[in-house]
Amino acid sequence: MLVVGAMCGCVTVGLARAETVAERDARMAWWRDARLGMFVHWGLYSAAEGVWDGKTYQGGVEWVQHYAGVPAEVYAARLRPWFKPKKGFAREWARLAKSMGAEYVVFTGKHHEGFALWDSKLTDFDAKDFVGRDLFKEIVSALRAEGLRVGVYFSMIDWHHPDFPVKNTGLPHPLQKHLDRPGFDPDAGRQMDRYVDYMHRQAEEITTRYGRLDILWWDYSSKETQGPAWRADELMAAVRQRQPGIIMNNRLYFSPNVEGDNLGIFDVRHGDFTTPEQHIPATGVPGVDWEACMTLNGTWGWSQHDFSWKSAADLVRNTVDIASKGGNYLINAGPLADGTLPETIQVRFRELGEWMKVYGESVRGTTANPVGAVPWGRITAKPGKLYLHVIDWPKDHRILVPIQPPPAQATGRMLGDPENQSIACDIQANGVVVTLRPGRQNPYVSVAVLELPGRN
Repeated sequence: MLVVGAMCGCVTVGLARAETVAERDARMAWWRDARLGMFVHWGLYSAAEGVWDGKTYQGGVEWVQHYAGVPAEVYAARLRPWFKPKKGFAREWARLAKSMGAEYVVFTGKHHEGFALWDSKLTDFDAKDFVGRDLFKEIVSALRAEGLRVGVYFSMIDWHHPDFPVKNTGLPHPLQKHLDRPGFDPDAGRQMDRYVDYMHRQAEEITTRYGRLDILWWDYSSKETQGPAWRADELMAAVRQRQPGIIMNNRLYFSPNVEGDNLGIFDVRHGDFTTPEQHIPATGVPGVDWEACMTLNGTWGWSQHDFSWKSAADLVRNTVDIASKGGNYLINAGPLADGTLPETIQVRFRELGEWMKVYGESVRGTTANPVGAVPWGRITAKPGKLYLHVIDWPKDHRILVPIQPPPAQATGRMLGDPENQSIACDIQANGVVVTLRPGRQNPYVSVAVLELPGRN
C-alpha cells in the first residue's frame, strides 16, 4: 500500500522505493508551474450531440447513453456510422491548446461508454476497429509536436463491458432504467473481478505503448465502489512502475469534496491532486495540489443545443482567480464527432491566449496570494514579486496592497506597458499604495508587478 512517512519525509507508493518529499516536489514541479490546461471530451457520444430518439437531453450529454437507458449494442450500432474523425483533427486541438496558453492537455482515452480511442487488443469496441485508426496515437503525437504535456482521462466505469455491474455500486449504468422489467436481472452472470482485471489490462495498454504520459486522470468512484473495489493500490503502483514521472488524480477513491467546500480532505496515498469540478474553492485548498475542471458551457461532450457559453472575460478571470488560490485551471472543449472544435470555442480560447501572451508570467510559475483578500482583484506571487491582477480599476487609479510588515523598498510597473515605465509605490503603515498607470487597462484583467527586493 501507499504510506506517507511524515517523520522520515518520504512517500512510499506500492512496492516501489520510497519517494522523498523533494523527489515528489520535483515530479510535481512542472504541473504546479503550468496553472492552465485544456480538457477534451470526445467519443461516440459526440455523434449523439445530446439527442436520442428525438429527445433532447440537458447537462453533461456525454452521459446520453445513461440518460436514455440505451443498451450497449444498440448504442454502438447507432453511433458507429456517425463517428468519422477527419484527418488532422488532433493537430488542430494541439495548436489551439498552445495558442490559448495551456501547458498540458487531458483527453478522454475512454469515457463511461467504454469506447477506447486506442487500438485495444482486449476489445473490438475501439477506434481501430471502428474507423481503422489509432486515434489515441494521433492525439499523443500531435500534443508532443506542439511541446505540450500529455494527459489521459480514463474512466473506471464501463457501460459496454458485460461484467461491469448495473446495481448496488453507487455508480450510473444505462440498464438501471430497465430494472422494472419483470424477471429482468441485469447483473446475472456479471463478475466485477473479471471487469477489474480487464480495466487493469487496458490501463497497462495505454501506459506501455505510447511513450511517456504526464497525467493519468481517473474517473470516478462512489462511496460504495472505490479504492479496494478497483484494486487501486495495485493499479497505481503498476502505473508508476511503468511511468515513474506520471501525475495522477485521486478519483480512484471516493472524492466527496469535488463539488463542495469541504476540500480539506486530501490523502496523498489516493493520488497526487484533487479535482473540484465546476467549482472554484473560495479560499483554494491550502497545502494541497488541486485542479478546478470546468466546462465552457453546461456540458463536457458536444451538444447541438447548449449555447450557454462562458465569455473570454470569464476564462481570463477564472484563470487568475484559480492561480491566486494556488490551483490549476482545466478548461473543457467538446469537439464534434469528426473532431472539429466549434468556432465558438476557438474564439474564446484564442482570446484567452492573447491575454496570456502579454500577462502569462503573472500566472505561470506563481504561488497563491500571500497577502490576503483585496477588493480590487487578485494577487499571485513569485520570489521578490507580487502580481496585482486588477479587475475593478479604481477611479483614482490607486490600490492598496496590504503587506505586513510593510516592505523597506518597493517598485512597480504595468505588465504590457511597451515603455516599461515605473509606477508610484507609496509605502505606508498599512501596506503599499500603488498608483496604476492610466491607459494601460485591459478589458478583462490588468496586471501590475510589485517588486519587493529581499522578500520571498
